Amino acid sequence: MLWSSASIPGSPALLVIDTSHNLHGWESEFSERIYSGLRKRGLCLKSEGPVRVDSPDELAPHLKDAAGFNSILLLGHGIEESLAVDERLEAYWEWLDGQDWLPPLLPAVCMWESYDPGLSERILAASDGFAPMAVAQKSPLSPREAGLYFLKFFTELDLHSKEAITGRMVWFSDSKARELLKRRRLPGVVGARC
Repeated sequence: MLWSSASIPGSPALLVIDTSHNLHGWESEFSERIYSGLRKRGLCLKSEGPVRVDSPDELAPHLKDAAGFNSILLLGHGIEESLAVDERLEAYWEWLDGQDWLPPLLPAVCMWESYDPGLSERILAASDGFAPMAVAQKSPLSPREAGLYFLKFFTELDLHSKEAITGRMVWFSDSKARELLKRRRLPGVVGARC
């Protein structure tokens, strides 16, 4: 596997953003559980809990001090009939991608079962903008698969990225997290652009 020479300064400092609108009644609890799991593992988290936003413009105040973090876990719905187009994760991604003032960040994107393959493909194929590296699912994920993958990914990244997040460490952390899903015989697939 080849990885880029991209590098994001500092050890992982993560902002967890929940854009789900708690549509099905379990998403807010999921984001709380994943936040708590990351905190228990000693990760540097940049808020007192998951940041909940209802529209892309609500991201701005939380990202103004982007010097305080270098990674984002973006949780929300991909293709979901009951959500307006501007409430889907795609709208949040487009907003983020349009902000020239953002420093380089590592975004990890989770859409659970409402996976949008077109959005994942764009995230994993992009090579410019604020995201020199990225992680996005390549298949629908159950909440269990998503929780296991992202907890393992960020735990490994934190253990092995003390001075900077590199393409090699993103690749390594993704490999470890995918292996965990495989060992548990879970079919979810996540990809990394590193």
